[in-house]
Amino acid sequence: MSINCKIIQFHETGELDVLALEHITMEDPVNDEVLFKVDAFALNRADVLHYQGFHTTLPDFPSRIGSEATGEVVKVGANVTDFKVGDRVTSIPFNTAKYGVQGEYAVVPQDYLTKAPENLTVEEACSIWMQYSTAYFALFHVGNVKKGDNVFVPAISSSAGYGCFELAKDAGATVIGSTRTSVKRKELEEQGIDHLIISNEESVEKRLLELTEGEGVSFVYDPIAGNFCNEYLDALSTGAVVIIYGLLDPNPTPYPLVPLIRKKAVMDAYSQFNHVENIDKLNECKTYVLERIEKGTLKPIVSKVFDFEDYRKAYEYMLSNQQVGKIVVRVTNK
Repeated sequence: MSINCKIIQFHETGELDVLALEHITMEDPVNDEVLFKVDAFALNRADVLHYQGFHTTLPDFPSRIGSEATGEVVKVGANVTDFKVGDRVTSIPFNTAKYGVQGEYAVVPQDYLTKAPENLTVEEACSIWMQYSTAYFALFHVGNVKKGDNVFVPAISSSAGYGCFELAKDAGATVIGSTRTSVKRKELEEQGIDHLIISNEESVEKRLLELTEGEGVSFVYDPIAGNFCNEYLDALSTGAVVIIYGLLDPNPTPYPLVPLIRKKAVMDAYSQFNHVENIDKLNECKTYVLERIEKGTLKPIVSKVFDFEDYRKAYEYMLSNQQVGKIVVRVTNK
């Protein structure tokens, strides 16, 4: 069964205009692969790094793009045991140059799929795994965050930041978020953030120390890096863990040897891709997250939804930094 469909792909790295909507023929899934018709897909900052050529996953031209989508299974490979035709599924990001999901159809190995939660909308269901798996391994496998810890989440209006907030709060930690301007303050406070720092208007270090009564923060979940690191390093508690998982600041990220030694702290160059390749750890994450989604403890926020033909507008919106939560592209009207 060959399927003619439209997908987003690129033939060289560069700016947004390298992405194109192109017709391809999808081949049958083989071995452990699952072919599904995409109803919606979500955008991530990693997608931008991918088409620009700065991501840890290097493209293989012509390269598909995207890692989060939800839809209905139409065919499975011979070794697939976890899914059948008609199942509703959602995909989990992993380190691959082969499997992109932004298009009308996608193929993904069964290990990197789960059933789509029935209590979520299509838009919410495609917005689960980048934010929650990234935060899950950072919080609990690297940072060992526990009840009573003070957690600092810069860029908390992003889906990744908000996912960390939800998981840390569920674990009993106090979460301090930051955002650059006051524009998103009301919306973020309505989501229940414990404390919010406006980094363009306040001293991050001073506010972190005030809010923790001088103790400092034991865990930092930083997607900005670059010069921003200097704004919180002197507000770490003893034994703190700093997770660097993004590069929103284009400046080189320093290795702050003296501040880290002073606080017996660790700075981790982190990617969830280094954890999801361990299938036992991945399955542990799946169970943890899906149980909390079913209970309603976790629920993705969808900022804005775009039509498939407007995918570039969706990327432009993400690059404008206006969103609180996930940006989703609807492929079908299901």
